[in-house]
Amino acid sequence: MSILSFIRIALLITVASLFAACSSVTGGYNPTTFEYTYNAEVANKKPIKKVVLASTSIGKPPPSYLRKVETRLRAKVKKFLTGNGYEVLPNYHFENAWKQATRTYGDVYDPTTGRIDQNAWRGTMITMAKQIRENTDADVIIFADLVEHPVAHNYTSRNLARWYGVNRKLSVRGTGGVPGDFNWNQEVKAASISVTVYTPDLNLVLSNRGGLDTLYELDLRKSNPKFIRRKKLLKRDEFVEEGIDIAFHPLIEMSDYPGEKKK
Repeated sequence: MSILSFIRIALLITVASLFAACSSVTGGYNPTTFEYTYNAEVANKKPIKKVVLASTSIGKPPPSYLRKVETRLRAKVKKFLTGNGYEVLPNYHFENAWKQATRTYGDVYDPTTGRIDQNAWRGTMITMAKQIRENTDADVIIFADLVEHPVAHNYTSRNLARWYGVNRKLSVRGTGGVPGDFNWNQEVKAASISVTVYTPDLNLVLSNRGGLDTLYELDLRKSNPKFIRRKKLLKRDEFVEEGIDIAFHPLIEMSDYPGEKKK
């Protein structure tokens, strides 16, 4: 894939990142799985053994209240990768390459406008990848980003929120009742993991997403229940691990993947 083709695909991924989208992990087919992109030819051209795990987002970073959660998520991704036989190279390789690139092209994300500077982003990605090629023997560069987006607890689905391959039951605070005219279709925020994998030549290997958990719960302590942000975010390890499993498929095949396996 040419650099120009990479830029076109990557810009689409960035736009998707900007505008996306008491329980138990549920199995079986789930039609909400992300329509992933997987380049098996590139993935199988050379065995993938050593990886660089990015410490920044490929697109818009998550809001400030999720930054600590994002750090924990990447730690779990690193554990997942090492558990599947990959060697994760030290963080300074990516951090040095990214800092050098942003010194040349400026900040990729402007928090005052909430927008990505596409020229800065494109130049930074190309320069970062060049530094990784020259200074490491990494086989791929992995971005594992925490993304926030709206979901709804659908009344007809037993108040399940369903997205990116997962089902999450309604979380509540308090013991009050829910009025019969409560609007179950109102949207709340949820979190997902977005995984993007490139070779150091910026050939796309994988783009996929996996749902993690909702970030809001229904407060039943007053006569008019409303959704409020949870005190503890992404506290269920099994939910986070499920999302990671889904997002890395089929590069790291998930045995009970909830979507239809592509032929």
